[in-house]
Amino acid sequence: MTRISTYQIQQGAINSMLKQHETLSRTQQQVATGKKIFKPSEDPVAASRVVNLKDTLSSIDQHQSNVDAARARITLSEGVLSNVVESIHRVRELALQANNDSQNESTRLFISAEVVQIQDALLNLANTTDSNNEYLYSGALSRFKPFSRNEAGGFEYNGDESHREIQISRTRRVAVDDPGSAVFLEIKNGNGSFNTQDGLENKGTGLIDPGRASGDYIPDTYAIIFDQSYPEYADKENAGRIPLTYSVVDSKGHVLSAGIPFESGKEIAFNGVHTSIKGTPEDGDIFISRPSQNQDMFTTMQNLINALQSKTPGVNDKIAFHNAINRSLTDLNQSLNNILEVRGNIGARLNALDAQETINDAYRLQIREILSNVEDLDFAEAVSRLNLELTGLEASQKAFTRVQDISLFNFL
Repeated sequence: MTRISTYQIQQGAINSMLKQHETLSRTQQQVATGKKIFKPSEDPVAASRVVNLKDTLSSIDQHQSNVDAARARITLSEGVLSNVVESIHRVRELALQANNDSQNESTRLFISAEVVQIQDALLNLANTTDSNNEYLYSGALSRFKPFSRNEAGGFEYNGDESHREIQISRTRRVAVDDPGSAVFLEIKNGNGSFNTQDGLENKGTGLIDPGRASGDYIPDTYAIIFDQSYPEYADKENAGRIPLTYSVVDSKGHVLSAGIPFESGKEIAFNGVHTSIKGTPEDGDIFISRPSQNQDMFTTMQNLINALQSKTPGVNDKIAFHNAINRSLTDLNQSLNNILEVRGNIGARLNALDAQETINDAYRLQIREILSNVEDLDFAEAVSRLNLELTGLEASQKAFTRVQDISLFNFL
């Protein structure tokens, strides 16, 4: 028979009550905080999951902040380009107005003054900064002013060709701007394939159309040369008058066609070039078709300003003026198309941000639900457990009191 001393009985009872107190205290703390885990040692696996899930939530929150920042910058750029489009439309209206023969040199100077103001405003728009005082169109060199005038009167780009990107999800990045070179500089002049020009020494009234390129276009410099060297085409009904004909020559001097009778407004086609000339060119007049080159928007407007400020005392001067204005209108259309294309890309990015924001919100909600299942307390179960533990502690205390009163001396 094992003998248990009174001390052992009391100590065992006290230890049992202390353990119940500890269990009850932990349950009370769980109910008070709503959390199941307070120390990693209580549940290492669950604690590790909590850390990972909270890191994921932090990343999602950062991605959502990035989405907001990207949307603000892209929206700012969209607003700038909207103003650029309005400026180009206004300049086109002024060019069409000036191209009317009812205008004279004085009124065209007034028109040119407004175009100069629009050109300055356009330059300021291209040098727009955001709320952080960073330039929108400098690429990665956001602290450098992208566009400036040089001493020769031209325009220089001081940025680079980079797109600034921002992380909007764990695996996705989006460009928040466009380099100024792509927006304002890299614009093909003419019709985008070639541009047409009249000869400086032309004496007739020929106005050349900007034309279009077909699929078989062969890029090269071509000359359309007018002459009257083909007497076999003489018009016998008009006293043997020799009609005006033209020849087409490429940059190597190869004659592609020769002796073709000219008709005002009739299409002239060769090697994928399709154009026409209205009016009456004279013998020796020449028109050129060159492959399109990049021409910045500011230079396009400067060419228009130069044309508006030119003197037109004679008929030939007026014809040269109209050809120059027509070229400017064509180049302005190219600038407008380029801006519209950039704005289309901006719209696609804004749609991407909206879609990613929705995905991030759904992902965040899912992670929060998982985190809640791992660390949040089931209050109904915890309260029931608390009541059970409290009842057990009270019973243990009452039993201890009863046992403590038992002594052998009570029976002597």
